[in-house]
Amino acid sequence: MHRSSYLKMTAFRDSYLEGPRFGTATRPEVLRVLDLGARAVRDQDSYRDLFSSASFDYVGTDMEAGNNVDIVLADPHDWTEVESSSFDVVISGQTLEHDPEFWVTIAEVARVLRPNGLCCLIAPSTGPMHRYPLDCWRFYADAGPAMLSWAGLEQIETHVETKRWGKGSGIEWGDFMVIGRKPELSPSDQSELDTRLATIVSLGTKRSARTIEQTRVGSATKNFEAKAKVPIWKRCPYPVRAAFARTRSSIGERLGR
Repeated sequence: MHRSSYLKMTAFRDSYLEGPRFGTATRPEVLRVLDLGARAVRDQDSYRDLFSSASFDYVGTDMEAGNNVDIVLADPHDWTEVESSSFDVVISGQTLEHDPEFWVTIAEVARVLRPNGLCCLIAPSTGPMHRYPLDCWRFYADAGPAMLSWAGLEQIETHVETKRWGKGSGIEWGDFMVIGRKPELSPSDQSELDTRLATIVSLGTKRSARTIEQTRVGSATKNFEAKAKVPIWKRCPYPVRAAFARTRSSIGERLGR
């Protein structure tokens, strides 16, 4: 992850998890923290370091086994390995942009959170393509309340980075950050929410690490990449292409080419 994301998650921990602002009047002695997309690549920082004290029980999840991964999800959109209402906090950094159906993932975040539990999700609002193995989305400020309400969560705050966050932090990704809370509902309302979340998950595409990789290298992507190697003027309809060619010739003559 990039430095600015690490600093933001640190601020979330300090402001919401180690002080009086946690979702319940009495903070649990130990907060269970689920990190979505936790696999540490190369020498990148890990959020595990932020939750290593006795006040936290940190669990890292990802689609593949690796450094910092405690639970491997067979399907990133149907977490059968994680029980409902089993975590106080769900965090994620630089994962949602790679998720082809992040709205299903948000439903699973809501399902595994305990009532009054918090989530903190960080993703880019801008920046270059960085496939791992896909790169599908960028998120603006309105995405925060939209994705939370979709899954029955309450918005606490949403922030999109427009200036540098601390030493060594760049703004090239324009970090989007949303913090939400799972409300404590009546039994009937909770049952209704559970049904809604289960429906969202059931409508999601069944995937695995392998099928997502196949999506990236599938024929559509290959065709797009092959076309990208052909100058755009050669891919236009003939009348447009002819006009484009004449313009290019005129420009070439002016430049002596």
